[in-house]
Amino acid sequence: MREDLLINTSGFVLNILEKVLNANIEIKGIENIPKNNPRIFVANHFTRMEAMIVPYALYNLTSKKVGVIADDSLFETYFGTFLRNLGAMRKSEPNRDQIIFKDLLTAKKDWMIFPEGRMVKAKDISKAGNHYCVKIDGVCQKVHTGSSYFAIESELLREDYFNNKIKNIKKFKRKYFFNDEDKVCQEETMVIPINISYSKIRNGENFLTNMAIKFLDNIGKHFLEELKIEGNLVLNSKITVQILKPISIKNILKDIYEKELNHNNIFSKYRYQLTYKFMEKIYENLTVNFDHIFALILFLYPKKNIKKELFKRLIYLSINEIKKNCLTYDSNLNQNMINLISFEKYKPFEEILNIAIKDGIIVEQEDKYIIKKSNLLDSYTHHTIRLKNILRVILNEILIIDKVNLIVKQLISQSEKIIDKKIFELLKIEEIYEFENDRVNFLKEAKPREVGQPFLFESNKSNECVIALHGFSSAPKEVYNISKYLHKKGFNVYAPRLRGHGTSPKDLKQTTWQQWYESVSRAITIASLKYEKIHILGFSTGGLLALLSTKKTNCKIKSIICINAALNLKDIRLKTLLPTISFWNDLVEAFNANKYAKEFVDNFSENPTVNYDKYYIDSIEQLDELMHKTKKSLQDVKIPIYIVQAKNDPVVNPISAYEIYDKIQSTNKELLILDLDRHIIINGNDTYILFDKIYNFLKKQGNT
Repeated sequence: MREDLLINTSGFVLNILEKVLNANIEIKGIENIPKNNPRIFVANHFTRMEAMIVPYALYNLTSKKVGVIADDSLFETYFGTFLRNLGAMRKSEPNRDQIIFKDLLTAKKDWMIFPEGRMVKAKDISKAGNHYCVKIDGVCQKVHTGSSYFAIESELLREDYFNNKIKNIKKFKRKYFFNDEDKVCQEETMVIPINISYSKIRNGENFLTNMAIKFLDNIGKHFLEELKIEGNLVLNSKITVQILKPISIKNILKDIYEKELNHNNIFSKYRYQLTYKFMEKIYENLTVNFDHIFALILFLYPKKNIKKELFKRLIYLSINEIKKNCLTYDSNLNQNMINLISFEKYKPFEEILNIAIKDGIIVEQEDKYIIKKSNLLDSYTHHTIRLKNILRVILNEILIIDKVNLIVKQLISQSEKIIDKKIFELLKIEEIYEFENDRVNFLKEAKPREVGQPFLFESNKSNECVIALHGFSSAPKEVYNISKYLHKKGFNVYAPRLRGHGTSPKDLKQTTWQQWYESVSRAITIASLKYEKIHILGFSTGGLLALLSTKKTNCKIKSIICINAALNLKDIRLKTLLPTISFWNDLVEAFNANKYAKEFVDNFSENPTVNYDKYYIDSIEQLDELMHKTKKSLQDVKIPIYIVQAKNDPVVNPISAYEIYDKIQSTNKELLILDLDRHIIINGNDTYILFDKIYNFLKKQGNT
């Protein structure tokens, strides 16, 4: 469909349009579009690009052109041809209303209208009685009722037509530009509200600004401002188009059909009712994103200073409550959220934090942020606010969502101690639910529950915790013996489950090494909320994850112990057979013979009751990525470390231990090579010598 909309466009224009039309758009609620009805789409309006992107997206969904009323100035730009091909119409078109009525009566073309009347760059919206108000430079303007006029009037005209109330049909058809083949559609006009949300609103130079400056003369400063925002939205953000349930005009007018009222009286009576109804739907279905919660907490927090960790935990809990309350939220909030509260850099937080610092809204100190609320609330002007105070724009957008405001207000009113307790309980429940849910999904072949479930041995003698991490394709049960031993010595010992483990090989096949690391991050966060000192003991792949975890800024992590850390594999099946299988799979795929592809290799484990009996190729590839990631990060390891390696380990090449020892930056490091020929050296008859040495190392670090 793209070609007929891009005809007669120059190479430069086409280049820009391709960037615009290939924006990262997520469309939800497609099922809400009525199939045969005449349709008026109504949406909120933040950017000039929406007049092109959304009608184009709807056109691709419905195969019907979607007209839009655009400012005359837009037709004079390089987008003019595209807009005309799409079906857009100038605001000043003399026969505008009659043309729109014709399209709605015949259902030959849909229309999209922005009731706000113009771009609301500050997103400053408020309720005013039975209507909504758009604030532009401090002046409130009511949301326009033009879309309600077209919806109501087109339906009244349809009713008059089919009830033989139109006295002169020829005059009627001439007035609305009917052709001989045009027929009035019997289906009612329906209004479909749309909310357009952006996952990240950013500004600055981008591809579109650079192209415009290079090829266009006399660029107005307002148009350049729009490109600095809209170029970034199109190129670097996700646009969520939420199509909401349609509104029946017949239902709204059902009580008046039998009354002898003229069209003007009917419109006057119902225009605000209808407009309020669909605008309420539009505004309340904002797709809530990370930036919204960040800005809202800054605004609502009653004190001038907020502790860094408390701020992050309030964001985390707020997002969790939004999900629980089934509010519309950005799907990105389902990804890596544990990283926000697990003592390392979380990209969405760092990005918006840097903007807040740059704009003078936050001043960073050692363990807290100073909030400059007056800078947050600076509105600037309609044409400058998006460049000078993007956080105020984001805040305005979320302030109108009462449910979200209530959630945040309730959380920030609670003490830090209660917030920490809520986080602790939430993460523990999440861990248990995750295991039970994964186990149910693979119940027929799942390991016994006691093999895969996480466990905690608590001690009243100590405020120190050892987090014991099991190996690849294994389960918490693997570290049971050493955990029990250290617990008897007075330690609290916590053994989390790495995602995908302790259930079924197919479960592991579906997970990534980043998810294994997130399991560790959650465990560290849980332990840090309860204990003063943390040590991380990792066996095999758990050793790699222990090494990676040292990048966390949590000073409670005092040391790590790596036992047969799987930095370099020795297993012939994994080193030799895997490349062969990968080659074989590529070969059969080339011949469209995928049924012959090999998905896994058998595993003959030393501990078959705990370990999986097969390795899926996808899982091994994830392990390989983790090994490479760990190698690159060894130079960042600086905390005390105890490295243990079996001399004749059949799985891990002993060179791994020497490589770790040589490349890390820790000044307190010890290397123990044991004359053993097993991989799982933490189980067996001769383990207590090893356990004693580990305990002695821990005792020196934690002064237990």
